[in-house]
Formats: sequence, structure tokens, C-alpha cells
Amino acid sequence: MFNSPTFENSLFFRLKQILSFLTVIKLLGVALAAVTLWTCFNDKFYIIRNVTFETNQYARMHDLAVHSGLAISTFLALLGIITLIGIVKESELLLSLVLICFALLFCGVVQLAYWKSTYKQVVEEAAKDVYDFLYADYMRNVSHPSKQDLINIHSTFSCCGKNSKFSYYTVVENETCLPHHEPQKDCLQSIENHIADNMAIIGVLTILLGVVTVYGMILTAFFCFAACLIQIWNKKGKYTLAKKC
Repeated sequence: MFNSPTFENSLFFRLKQILSFLTVIKLLGVALAAVTLWTCFNDKFYIIRNVTFETNQYARMHDLAVHSGLAISTFLALLGIITLIGIVKESELLLSLVLICFALLFCGVVQLAYWKSTYKQVVEEAAKDVYDFLYADYMRNVSHPSKQDLINIHSTFSCCGKNSKFSYYTVVENETCLPHHEPQKDCLQSIENHIADNMAIIGVLTILLGVVTVYGMILTAFFCFAACLIQIWNKKGKYTLAKKC
């Protein structure tokens, strides 16, 4: 039954699919690494992350996101390499390992999706708390080093001060806003918008990663099943594609 040409043709078709799939994994890993490095070195994130005070929760969240992104992109690269070796060697053990890795990756994607939906507002509030701290600190002491941090934030985000019923045009705006900045452009809103845009990109990558993970589990499960069929696997290295007339 399993020696039939139909099954072998199905095996060749799945082989072509998984080779194309490895390219997708590679591109997704590169995209994830690029977004992570952009987040790490982007001026807007970098300035907020480097503001030093004891309750700066954003710095810890920023570092966790960067390390997690780099870990997942590295994991994808290793997973692609192991999958390729498993196919070339026709190794049941390696393909079983790949299937387990895809299952673990799927659990990580579910956790990432949960974190994004649950902690999005927490990250935004943590970033805005940094600005609020600098603003209040400079109000208490105009000679404090907070002035330079405020100038950097105003310059990077092209904003000036806060617009709320609890805030008014003060010495902070007079001393730290550059002449070309818009007095009515709320810095808190600018920070929130920037983080929301980055979260949207992460959301798209999470969906793609979830689709790739599920598809990868299906393909590797098929090859693990094929590897268990000794009648087929004994033909190791002897597969040839039939020529079309």
C-alpha cells in the first residue's frame, strides 16, 4: 500500500513544499530580527529606555522584548537548519525533534499573542510614566539634569509638553521646547502613537509566525510519518522525480 506511486508522489510534493517553507522561515526570521534591532536602536525607544530612575519599568520591558525577539529569530534560523539536515539525511530522529520544536514555538506564539493583547496598554503607560517623571522632576528643580532628557524627547518626537486639564504651559515648555516645535502637540500622545505603531507590526509578525508554525507542524508530522514507513524509507537517497511526457 505505502509502496504505491501515489504515496511517493505525495512525498515528493510535500518535499517541495517544505523546501519552499524553509525559505519562508528564513525570511520571517530575518524580518523578526530586523524589527527587534530597529526597536533596540530606534532613537525614540532608545531615549525613553535610557532615562535613569528607580521605577522605570519601560526599560525592563524594552530589554525583555529585544532579548525575546532575538531569541525567537535565532531559534527560527536553527530550526530551518535542523529541518534541512533532517530532510537531506532522511533522519526520523531529527524530523521528530523539528516537530517538537515547532510545538514549543507554537506555545511561544500563543504566549506572545497573549502578552501583546494584555500588556499593550501597560507598555504605553510605562513609557508615558517616564515622560511624566521627567516633567514633574524638572518642575521641582529647573537646574536638574532632567532638562536634557526633556529636550531630547521633544526633539526626537517633535512634540512639546503635555495637553491635559492637569497641565498648562509652564517653564518646562519654555525651557525645553525648541522654537520649531508645535506647542499643542502632546508628547504623551506622540509616545503612545509610536508604541501603538510598533505593536501593530509585532501583531502582524505574530500572526505570520503562528501560521508558519502550524503549517510547519503539519509538514514535519507528514515526514515523520513517512520516516516510519520502512518500505519507503529503505529507498534513502534513491528518489527520482518522474519525467512528464
